[in-house]
Amino acid sequence: MHKIKLHIIVLLTLGMLSSCATYYQKQFDLMQSVYDGRLDKAETLLNDAKWQKPLRNKLLFYLNKGTILWMNGKNEESNKYFLQADLFVEDYRKNYATALASTLINPNYSTYNGETFEQVLIHYYLTINFVQMNDFDNALVACKRMIETSQRLNDLMGNKNKYRRDAFAHNLLGMIYDAQSDYNNAFIAYRNALNIYKEDYKPQLGTEVPTQLKKDILRTAKLISFSEELAQYENEFNMKAELMPEGFAPLVFFWNNGLGPIKDENSINFVIYPLANGYVNFVNADLGLSFPIYVGSTDDRKNLSALNIVRVAWPKYVTRTPLFQNAVIVDSLNRHFKLEVGEDINAIAYKSLNDRMLKEISEAILRLAFKQIAISAAKKENQAAGAALSILGAVSEKADTRNWQLLPYSINYTRAFLPLGKQNFVLETQSKDNIERNTFFVDMKEGKTNFQAFQTLQFTGYSDR
Repeated sequence: MHKIKLHIIVLLTLGMLSSCATYYQKQFDLMQSVYDGRLDKAETLLNDAKWQKPLRNKLLFYLNKGTILWMNGKNEESNKYFLQADLFVEDYRKNYATALASTLINPNYSTYNGETFEQVLIHYYLTINFVQMNDFDNALVACKRMIETSQRLNDLMGNKNKYRRDAFAHNLLGMIYDAQSDYNNAFIAYRNALNIYKEDYKPQLGTEVPTQLKKDILRTAKLISFSEELAQYENEFNMKAELMPEGFAPLVFFWNNGLGPIKDENSINFVIYPLANGYVNFVNADLGLSFPIYVGSTDDRKNLSALNIVRVAWPKYVTRTPLFQNAVIVDSLNRHFKLEVGEDINAIAYKSLNDRMLKEISEAILRLAFKQIAISAAKKENQAAGAALSILGAVSEKADTRNWQLLPYSINYTRAFLPLGKQNFVLETQSKDNIERNTFFVDMKEGKTNFQAFQTLQFTGYSDR
C-alpha cells in the first residue's frame, strides 16, 4: 500500500511538470504553416516535432502526416501513413501504466486512440487517395472498412439518438460501385445512405439529404430497370431520373471546406457531500449533475468532503468558422454544379463529444478523487509534502485536448457530366464578400469516372457553439 501511494505521488509530480499548454498550442508552428499554405514546411515540422514522437501521440503523427501529404498531392505516400494509422487503431493494446497515469493524473498521458468519427474518417482519406489514383478495387476495400468502423460504433452506442452510423460512407461506396458500372450495388449503397441521412443526419446534425444523392438514386434505379423503386423515389423527391448524355463522362468532385474544430478545456465546480457506505457525492445543482463515487474509508470520505468545492476539467470543442459558405463548379459549357454538404465534420465532432459528456465528467471526478486520497495519505506522513501535493494536484487537473486538427470543417461534393476529351472547369468558392476561383484540367474518357478533390483552408475566426 505504501508503494502504491509513493507511485501516485510520483505521478502527481510528473503531471505538474508536464506542459499546461493545449495540444493546439503545442503544434502552433505546424498549424501556422498550414494556414499560410506552406505545406512543405508543415511536412518538415512534423518530422522534427518532439511532441509527436511519443507513443501516446503516434496516431496523431500518422494522421497529420497523411493529411499534409494528401494536400500536397502525394496520394501514394499519404496512404502509407493512413494505413499505419488504421493498423495503430486496430492493433494497439492498452498500456496499463499510462492508463493508470491518465486516470490518476492527466488523460494526456494515455495513448491517443482517436475519436470514433476520426477512426471512421481515416478510411475516407484512404478511399479518396485510391480513387484519385484510379485504383477502384482498393478504394472499394477502404470504403467498406469505413462502413465497418462505423458499424462497430453502432454496436457500441446502441442508442438511436447518438452518432452511430455514417451516411457519407455509404454514399461514397455508391460512388465507387457507380464508377465500376455496378449499378445494382450502387443503388443499394445510395439507398442506405439516403435512409441514414433522413433518420440520423437530419434530426441529429441538421445535415440535409444532398440533392446529388437523390439524382444518383434515380439514375441508378433507371439504369437497372427498378421501375417500382424509380416511381417511388421520383414521387418522393418530386424529380425525374436523368441519364448521362452520349459524348459525356462523369466527374465526381470533393471539396474539403475549411478546418474542423479544435479541442480546448472546460471546467465546472462541484460541491462534495458525504454519503453512507463509503460513498461521497459530487453535485452541481445548477446543471442538475450528481455523481456518487465510492472512496471506501471514513477518513477518505472526510478528507474529500472537507474540500467542499472542487474544479473538474474535461474537453470541449471550439469551431474554426470557414471563410467560404458555398461553392459551384462551372464547366466549359458555362453550366453550374452546386457542391453540397455530404459530411458535416464540425457537427459530428460536437455531437460525438456531447454523446459521451457524462462519461468524461465522471472519469474526471474519479481522477480527482484518487488524487485527493493520495494527497491525504501524504499529509499523514508529511504535512509540508501533502500541502505541496495539493497544489500539484490542482494544477495537474487537465483535460485531454488532443484531436485530429487537420480534418476539414465539412466534406462537400457534386457529380457533373463533362464532354469527352481534355476539359477545364472552375471551382468557385464563395464567401460573404467575394469569390475565389481555381481552374482544373481533366481528360474525360468514355466509360471512366474522373475523381478530383480540393481543400480550402481559410477560416474567419474561432467560436464556441
